[in-house]
Formats: sequence, C-alpha cells, structure tokens
Amino acid sequence: MKKIILLFTLVFGFNLVSAQSDVITKQIGEVLKGTIVKVDENTIVFTYEGQDKEYTIAKNAVEKIVYGKTGKTVKTSNKLVVAGEADWTKVIIVENLDYTAGLEKGNEIGTIEELMAYQTGSAGDKTANKALKIKAAKLGYPFILVTTDGASNRKAIVYKY
Repeated sequence: MKKIILLFTLVFGFNLVSAQSDVITKQIGEVLKGTIVKVDENTIVFTYEGQDKEYTIAKNAVEKIVYGKTGKTVKTSNKLVVAGEADWTKVIIVENLDYTAGLEKGNEIGTIEELMAYQTGSAGDKTANKALKIKAAKLGYPFILVTTDGASNRKAIVYKY
C-alpha cells in the first residue's frame, strides 16, 4: 500500500512540475515546451524543458504562448499569408537576424543596389524595398532579411514559416 501511495505521489508530483512549463506554439503548429526567460518587442528567449541553454525565436514565427504558471494565453503574431505578387504589401522587411529565428531560410533575392539599378524614376530605399517585397511576394515569402555581408554588400534573403 505504501508503494502505491509513493508511486501515485511521484506521478502526480511529476505532472504538476511539467504542467508548470510554458508552451510556445509556432505558426506552423510545432509546439515547444520550456521556460520563457524574456519577451521583447520582436523576440522570445526561452529554455527547453530540462535544459539551461537559452534559445531565441522571432515573434513572427510564433502564434501564441501559454504560460504554465498562470495558464494565461498570449497571441504573439498573426500568420501572414502571401499568395502572390498582389500580396506584396504584407511582406515584412527586417534587418536583425534574430527576427528570423524559427523561420525557414530561402534564397538570396538580390542586393539593394541591384534592385535600385532596375528602378526608373526616383531611386532610394523605398523603391528598392518595394521591389524586394514584390519579388518576395511572387515567390510566396512573407519575410525578407536585409543584411550586410563581410564585404559590406547589402543583400536580401527571404524567409517563410
């Protein structure tokens, strides 16, 4: 009888501990369990259950967080559906690699300078950004990371869920 009570206590206690985990649900339906360390404007820092290493995921990649201690659900972002060129205004350009963490990397779609060279009329970042967004939308990608490589060349890489 003591063994049954001990076993019941251990199982029940383990369930209470695991119920305390925070649950991150990604836009693609993948579920990550662990502890939320920090949430800022664009990223979430967390640790997986049973680990101490911190991981970063972009809020764009996350649908919602359910906090284990309180049960509170927080919606972090809406899923962007980019179905073609007409959706170019939905495409988001980011300039920090952390803002793409948890997203699937696509190909480089051109440099800012290359795209500006193809434009007629007024040149500038707004024109280049529009050209990038149109190109990404045609490919079905809702995110573009604009970054600088080791040779100081600006480049654009597309990302999706």
